[in-house]
Amino acid sequence: MVVNPDKVKSKGNIWLYCIIIAFSIYSAVFSYVVIERYLSFNANIFDLGLASSYLYSIGHGGLISTTADPRPFPVQKMIVLVIAPFFNLFPDPLWLVVFQSIWMGLGIFPLYAISSHILRERKFAAFISISYLLYYPLSGVNWFDFHFMALFPTFFLFGFYFHLVKRNGISVLSMLLATICDYLVPLIMIFYAFHLLLVKKDERIKELKFASVIIGISLIIFIGAMIYASRLLPLDYTNLTGTSTSTSFGPNFMSKISYLLQMQFPVIFTSFLAPETLLMSVPYYALAFVNNYQPYISTMYFQYPALTAPIIFISSVYGLRRIRKYLGPRSNFTKYLKTVSGILIAVILVLNVGLFSFYSPVGELYTSNKDGNISTFITGNDFSYNAVSSINVSICDIELAKMIHQIPKGSSVLIQNNMPQLSVYYNWTLPDFYVNNTFPTYIVIDPYSYYYSHYSVAYHETNYTMQTLSKALISTGRYSVFSSYEEIEILKLN
Repeated sequence: MVVNPDKVKSKGNIWLYCIIIAFSIYSAVFSYVVIERYLSFNANIFDLGLASSYLYSIGHGGLISTTADPRPFPVQKMIVLVIAPFFNLFPDPLWLVVFQSIWMGLGIFPLYAISSHILRERKFAAFISISYLLYYPLSGVNWFDFHFMALFPTFFLFGFYFHLVKRNGISVLSMLLATICDYLVPLIMIFYAFHLLLVKKDERIKELKFASVIIGISLIIFIGAMIYASRLLPLDYTNLTGTSTSTSFGPNFMSKISYLLQMQFPVIFTSFLAPETLLMSVPYYALAFVNNYQPYISTMYFQYPALTAPIIFISSVYGLRRIRKYLGPRSNFTKYLKTVSGILIAVILVLNVGLFSFYSPVGELYTSNKDGNISTFITGNDFSYNAVSSINVSICDIELAKMIHQIPKGSSVLIQNNMPQLSVYYNWTLPDFYVNNTFPTYIVIDPYSYYYSHYSVAYHETNYTMQTLSKALISTGRYSVFSSYEEIEILKLN
């Protein structure tokens, strides 16, 4: 049979167009959601405000050593040095969350290229890649404001693809950028090097040089950071949780096992068929297992799935290829297995559409309330994003935005966790970290926010909320109303 090459090329282009459309829709929809969340004062200082404030400080003397901060170089997230020059051209937290949505969406392109290269079937590669965008744990990464580790998946996927096609220079650059997104990533990269040596046994000598470069870069960053910081940085990941490694096999152990399975469920566990590839996620799962910090084992709401999602999908692709090639020359059964793998890929796509519809903030906009028992079994969580109310911009939000523009730049401001708009240009603090006997020039009070009467974070340093602290400061007689709308107030120091 004669195959028309133009027809084959046309079919390939159709699936590429599908990828472009999927990326465009994903980026546009998530950009809209995060913009509305920001404008409705439902974004957070932790961590959008922190990231914005940090990036802004880099361009305003933040790298200069001081007595208070003798080692200001960002060794744990050096990617800030790449982003800071661009951020300081337009220092606004809003563009960070939009950029994050677009950047995460871009990951569909290298994954499509990886899947096409490994599976040799563009249709199936498109199904897998679209499933990646719909992977509900990644929605939590996008929803939870902005994090530098959210940049890791796309850099990693590009680096992985360029090495597959022997463009090692670009691959090393991409992997370097991925490595400096978070301090845990150098360990992931070392396991990536092990993956190369395990997967390509017939090319092990050739791969050894590239793997050695990756290991060398990773060790330099990992060890160099500790030397500069003069402390054992990996302990920071434990100290922040307030837990001990001795609790890793406590009552919470089964929930950690469940988390591992829940993360693989959207690819129907095909990732387990390529253990030498899934091996790359060992550093993160080790971190999750030796801590009792709930966000580490949450499939929703937080940024941490960014460190494992690309690995899970690459492992799934290798697992599916293993199914297709399992019996080698036994042509009849091999053909059957290829059909089975095609069905599995279609099931993965349908499954991710369903999971995205119920367990992502975007999906919640269109689906009704879900059964708590089913949610707990599938995701480990029994509550939602409350997406509808979280992107509803009210007249109070609009007025509050106008009011805060009246505060002179450079002023000291006491704010709530829902006000990242004030994280740039201002000397801000939160009630949780208020220093006694200090009096900020302005106090911004939004009683309609959850954070008016609740702490910003679990590890707060004081027992103040905005509700209690503002009343205490008002009682000193030092403050008067500067601006107000309904119950919202900005107070100014007399």
